[in-house]
Amino acid sequence: MDSVGIWFDEESNENEERVQQIQRRWIRDNSNILELSDKSFVQNYRLSKDAFTFILNSISTELNISRRQTSVPNIIKLSATLKFLATGGYQNQIGGDRFAGLAQQTMSKIMSEVLSVIEKVVCPKFINFNMTEEEKRKSKRYFWDKSRIPGVIGVVDGTHIQIIRPATSEQLFFNRKLKHSINAMVICDNTMAIRAVNGRYGGASHDSHIWGLSAERAFLKRNFQNGDRSSWILGDSGYPLEPWILTPYRIASEGSAESKFNEKFSISRSIIERVFGVLKARFRCLLAARELHYTPEKVTQIMNVCCALHNICVKYKVALPDSNQDLVLEDVSDHFSSDQHYVENEEYINIAKRIRNNIRNDLFNS
Repeated sequence: MDSVGIWFDEESNENEERVQQIQRRWIRDNSNILELSDKSFVQNYRLSKDAFTFILNSISTELNISRRQTSVPNIIKLSATLKFLATGGYQNQIGGDRFAGLAQQTMSKIMSEVLSVIEKVVCPKFINFNMTEEEKRKSKRYFWDKSRIPGVIGVVDGTHIQIIRPATSEQLFFNRKLKHSINAMVICDNTMAIRAVNGRYGGASHDSHIWGLSAERAFLKRNFQNGDRSSWILGDSGYPLEPWILTPYRIASEGSAESKFNEKFSISRSIIERVFGVLKARFRCLLAARELHYTPEKVTQIMNVCCALHNICVKYKVALPDSNQDLVLEDVSDHFSSDQHYVENEEYINIAKRIRNNIRNDLFNS
């Protein structure tokens, strides 16, 4: 009797799986996400229909082509991946969406494929630190109007993306809040577009360490050496003071010129708080509460893709979904601040101090 019972159970499970396959196939064949209202579309996929179509056309030739009748259309591949980024839900939940119809294993393969293609094709085009002279001019004008601090072309800070405990090198990802994370360095411009992102370092790494090894620092230093002596970005006290990155005064008594400089400085730097707030409100997989269940390398890829998609939303002027209108701004002042900054050249530090002091004096005397 036991063997007969097992045989019936196996047959029942096989029948159930076949029924589920048929149901998933029916969903894929009969769903059209572009028939959603514009508001519902943004709510589900975080992009407008125009932005979605642009990305779909950009990556379609790179996606795997299958001649099988049961193959998943590219529009479903992209929409399912965007749904994950928007919600941070489990793969079986995303695959079971009424517009997807995907098994968990299929969802996993599709996500891996689409993320890799977007990172390869879209990220290099939409995350670009090299600004044109016109872009620099507009950025400097924006920050001058906001705070009367000249020369600012961007703002840098780090944001932590929480992950599960990695299988190797755990100590590199264990941050000071006793959680595992990557510490992603982000640089934004005056339009809230992300100009650079570096998520290769674990949560145990200080902002100054990541900055010191970054290609963006090397780029700005090169520009300075080649004659650009009037462009810099802003960083908090976790970064070193250099001619191409200004930081606030560490000692500033109330009512002093240094205090006034720091107040104006904070006004300009607040844009990075809004960028992090918008980024994580739009792509909720990045929220600490979600805790991404992937390797650090995969989380870095997810971060890169989300930043590129954020920039596309800026380009297409995509509004935030209604549920995310009240942003929780990230407290960027809460990041680790280290006094042990890497000192490359004492002359550079003195130049940077003169630049900052001149701005301080102009602000205090105005």
